[in-house]
Amino acid sequence: MGAAVRQMFAVGNGDATATVTIDLGSAQTFLAWGLITWIDSTATFDSDNAVGVDITHVDGVRTGTVLNGGAHLGDPGAVKNLHQGAVVRFGRTVTFRLRAFHGEDLNAFGYGIAITNP
Repeated sequence: MGAAVRQMFAVGNGDATATVTIDLGSAQTFLAWGLITWIDSTATFDSDNAVGVDITHVDGVRTGTVLNGGAHLGDPGAVKNLHQGAVVRFGRTVTFRLRAFHGEDLNAFGYGIAITNP
């Protein structure tokens, strides 16, 4: 079994975003998921705050979205929507995204994880 783990830290102004791409070295079947391990409200945690982790692309192709609309996401089909949080696919590269909405008063830390079976 092969595994890869990459850290993401979303902090900053506006919607703080961190992305990381795991390259598995060759196309193969994998299980991948994003994990949020820390949320730090530096002010009042309220309705302008949200945190999301998703897998936006596999081999450069966007994954499907699972949530859209509301105060933090976009219209159906928008890149800013929440994409799949876990996938089982065949491919080589997996791109993860961690977002802390309203990053002026919210930080987040998490991981992108992929496991392969040689």
